[in-house]
Parts: sequence; structure tokens; C-alpha cells
Amino acid sequence: MRTQYKKGATEELESLMLTGDLNVIDVEWIIQFRREDPRKYLFNVRDPVMTLRDISESVNRRIVGNRSFDYVLQNREEVNRMAREELQKILDGYETGIRVVNVRLQNVVPPDPVKGAFNEVNEAQQEKERLINEAQETYNREIPKAKGTAERTINRARGYALERVNHAKGDAARFSAVLKEYRDAKQVTNQRLYLEAYETILANARKIYIIDSEQKGLLPLLQLNQQVTKGGDDR
Repeated sequence: MRTQYKKGATEELESLMLTGDLNVIDVEWIIQFRREDPRKYLFNVRDPVMTLRDISESVNRRIVGNRSFDYVLQNREEVNRMAREELQKILDGYETGIRVVNVRLQNVVPPDPVKGAFNEVNEAQQEKERLINEAQETYNREIPKAKGTAERTINRARGYALERVNHAKGDAARFSAVLKEYRDAKQVTNQRLYLEAYETILANARKIYIIDSEQKGLLPLLQLNQQVTKGGDDR
């Protein structure tokens, strides 16, 4: 909404507003409207356009003044909606015959003297948000991966534990069966266990040596003394 003042200090100051957190902000806005009731538009208000301008400025100053600097910058659509609804309510109360079609904040910037400092703060805020987003992306990527690795490790451990328990139960059952057999027939059970043990051992042996049970050493030696004695007796 542009004023009908001559270009100068008055026009420049009308867009400067004080926010709820005591910051000065330069706000320009556009209002689109239509004459819904021509009779009211022509006869109920002396200057409908100027009236609309004054009311819209008052409404925007109140809305901006009740909210923070960052809120106005980041929530323009919400500010537009609130301004349109409140402006229409006041215009209906005055019976202006005006229907507000749209209210749109065109420029929302800090005043020229503080633009440099504002840009630095804004860049720092953007850098902060960038780092937060990168950290969030890393978190979203690494945490599920770590959870998957932990879950696989836990499942492997559970599987190994179940295997060992089942194996131990099987060993215990076999031992109980052998113990029962041993108590019923000790000699037969001892002999069977002995043969089974040797069967297991010999199954993996590359070579098998069978030694005479009366042989006193692993390497048999020729008994020359006995042969000489036998030869002398023959002569």
C-alpha cells in the first residue's frame, strides 16, 4: 500500500516498525481489494483509499509490534493472513463496502544503517542451521547403521548361546545314558567305550602300526646272542 504523500522523509518512515523484541524493521506491503458495495464505498467514507491505507498501517504496526523480529521474517504468510482478517473486520465495522482480496508483505528487511550487522547475524544463523542439518543427516545415517550392527551382533550371540546350550544338553543326555549303561554293566560298557575311543582315533590316522603284544620295545632288535648260542650247540 503506497501513500499519497510526496516522496520524502514521511514516506520512508511509514514503513519503519518496531517489533515486539524492540528491533526496528522496514516493512512494505501490498493490498489488493475490490469494491464489494459501491454505494457504501462512495457515500459512507470520505476517502476510501486513504482510509484503507491508514487502517492497514495501523493493523500491520500492531501485528509486527506484538511479534519478534525473527517471527516476522520467517512467517510472512501467517502475518499476511492475520493482517487480512483484522483489516477486513475493521473495514466491515466502518461499512466501507471494501472486500480485501489479499495482503502481502513485499519487503521485510532491516533499516539501511543496520543491514550490515543484520546480514552478519543472518549468515551466522544460516551457518548454524547448516551445521545442525549436517549433524542431523549424519545422525540419521549412522544411528540406524549402528543399531543394525548391534542387532546383528545380538542375534549372533543369541544363536551361539542357544547352540551351546543345546550342545551341552545333548552332552548331558549322552552322559546320563552312558552312566546308566555303566551302572547296569560296567565291564561291557568300559569295553565298548574303549573300542569307540580307538575307533575315533584310528579314523583320523594316516598310518596304523600293529605291534606284537609281547614285543618289549617299539623297534624290534635282532637277538644275536641267542643265535650264537644256538649255533654253538649245533656244532
